Amino acid sequence: MKLQHPQRLTPPDAPGALLKRAFGIAPRIKLKVVGDSDPVYLAMIRTLPCLGCNDEPSQAAHVRMQSGTHNKHGGIGKKPADKWAVPLCDDCHREQHRIGERGFWSIVGINPVLLAERLYAARGDLVKMRSIVFAARAGMLS
Repeated sequence: MKLQHPQRLTPPDAPGALLKRAFGIAPRIKLKVVGDSDPVYLAMIRTLPCLGCNDEPSQAAHVRMQSGTHNKHGGIGKKPADKWAVPLCDDCHREQHRIGERGFWSIVGINPVLLAERLYAARGDLVKMRSIVFAARAGMLS
């Protein structure tokens, strides 16, 4: 006759999990960041005029500059979330990479982090997004 071993009803807990539960220490939960990839928003950005020269169509250029004021953080080799994309034509986008992001935006006279934040807040309303780009080009966005 074969001896049967009792079967576990629940999966085993990680080492120390019972102690943490007893002392009220909550486990750390990794939250998936929502909104990192937004293809519909990027398609809308591509319909806007270029911030450098006003040409259309444009590309969605991701702003990599950091800003504590606007809660924009990142790291080397990390692509920014799509909410930090702004419209640039092919030539201006290439120029931005050639001379560097800070230098390019200094020449253009636009704060790209503030602009990206305002464009993302207006997502879904293409007319409002275009007016934000025109205001930025006219120097009215500060």
